[in-house]
Amino acid sequence: MSSSDAEIYRTARDLIADYGARGAESHANRQLTEMTLGSNFVGMLVWRRILRAIKGMNTASASSSTASRRR
Repeated sequence: MSSSDAEIYRTARDLIADYGARGAESHANRQLTEMTLGSNFVGMLVWRRILRAIKGMNTASASSSTASRRR
């Protein structure tokens, strides 16, 4: 289960669209925990990448919305 950067970011974008910013982070955290508890190391790495992408998108989104409010 190897995932390209494009797949990771597409999954992160879709999760944010489906669950909202906070919900997507929570969902990815749950999946990461499940993979860790199940000793699924490949799944753990994939969900860690997805979580990191979600956090990056959320940070970028928050920064851009703050900048647009200042105008």
